[in-house]
Amino acid sequence: MKTLDLLSCPEATLTGELKQMKPKELERHSRKLLIKLGLTDYDAVMSSVIKAIAKLDTNTSNRFTALQDIIHSLLSGERKNTTEHNNLVERLALILMLIVAQKFHQIHASSK
Repeated sequence: MKTLDLLSCPEATLTGELKQMKPKELERHSRKLLIKLGLTDYDAVMSSVIKAIAKLDTNTSNRFTALQDIIHSLLSGERKNTTEHNNLVERLALILMLIVAQKFHQIHASSK
C-alpha cells in the first residue's frame, strides 16, 4: 500500500492494512506523512511521541486523542486546523502508536 492510499482508504481497511505491516514499512509511511506536515526530523518526533506515551496515564480515557494533540503541538502553519490536516494527523498518530507498540513487543520478546 502506498502512503497516499493510507490517506484515502476507509478506516476499517486502514487498520487491517497497518496491522499487517512491519515496523520498517510503518516508519517509511510515517516519515512521508511527517514531511507532508512539514516535519523533517523523524527521530525528534518519535522521541517526543515515545516520551509522551510513557507519561500518559493508563487511566486516560483517550490516549489516541492525547497523541494527536502532541503531534499538533509540534506543527506550525496556517493549515493546522483544516479537515485534510486533521485527517493526516489522525492517521499518523495511529501509525506512530503501532510503531511504538511493535517496538515494545520486540524488546519485550527479546528480553525473555
